[in-house]
Amino acid sequence: MTGNLRVGFIGCGLIGRSHARGVQAAGGADIVAVHDLDPARAAAFATDHGAGPGAVVASAEAVIEAADVVYVCTWTAEHPALVAAVAAAGKPVFCEKPLATSLEAANAMTAAVTRAGVTNQVGLVLRNSPSFRWLQHQATDPGAGPVMNVVFRDDQYLPVQGLYGSTWRADKAKAGAGTLLEHSIHDLDLLRWLMGPIRSVSARMRCLHGLDGIDDQASVLLEAESGAQATLTSVWHDVLSRPSQRRVEVFCQRAVFALEGDWSGPVSAERQPAEGPAGGVESLQGPALGQAAERLDGLGQNPDAAFLDAVRRGGPAYPDFAVALEAHRLADAAYRSAAADGTPVRL
Repeated sequence: MTGNLRVGFIGCGLIGRSHARGVQAAGGADIVAVHDLDPARAAAFATDHGAGPGAVVASAEAVIEAADVVYVCTWTAEHPALVAAVAAAGKPVFCEKPLATSLEAANAMTAAVTRAGVTNQVGLVLRNSPSFRWLQHQATDPGAGPVMNVVFRDDQYLPVQGLYGSTWRADKAKAGAGTLLEHSIHDLDLLRWLMGPIRSVSARMRCLHGLDGIDDQASVLLEAESGAQATLTSVWHDVLSRPSQRRVEVFCQRAVFALEGDWSGPVSAERQPAEGPAGGVESLQGPALGQAAERLDGLGQNPDAAFLDAVRRGGPAYPDFAVALEAHRLADAAYRSAAADGTPVRL
């Protein structure tokens, strides 16, 4: 494609705004069409992101017709039909995570974009995080020895309130489930990235807030094909001073790595060389961590810029629907295990 890409947004909430900022920062693209069930929100979105009131259109179909590239940022249950429509139009699609409320629907979506041959990407944005990129590189470095165990804690306040204000996340028909699917799909993806293919999942869940089908706490045990194990704790509480927070410890045979925070650290490493004394503690955060991550893999920190670059090249984007589908397999296994009183589910 030549010239500025014409970008359309279906869904103008908090996450849509985040991606719109990413599109603007990337350059070489214009937001030309937006649609939301709340026309006032769509109008404010268009004005705030340089599109103007004329970009507000009456339907998702009108967005697809007007744009070269479409972002799907609605509640989860709407994703499958919208992605199918974008793929049928032969246009690149960026879909927010999770892909769908069920593994079956996520499978169908992945098949649809594959058949259509369109560039596709999913909002598993922590794959662009300097913290997690650095951690993944260190943990998979042969010098650290094999990964033995990962301790992963993820908590935030129940997102129907505060900054998020996503009241639809209290509705199973729209969200599909709670903290493990809607929030920790990120974490399941990252754990597979750190540990390799997973062969067994067991889980326990609870709905303390009394929202039907919306789990607000989950404890998951994963076993990788390598024999490595991980525990994931995912919690939605009511402590409004704690938006999304993550703490991860990775124990390898000859090294221990720790991460605090989603994006800019701090991260730390303690290593035991094959010979000689231990090497002390290495710690990175902020701009120094971002620079270190870029030296390791060359990726940037703007997933929207990466997506638009892939569209211009006419090539694959990262992470794509196929990557997200593997995280959905883990989520599906966890929910099936929890429904069976924690019985392990083999993959």
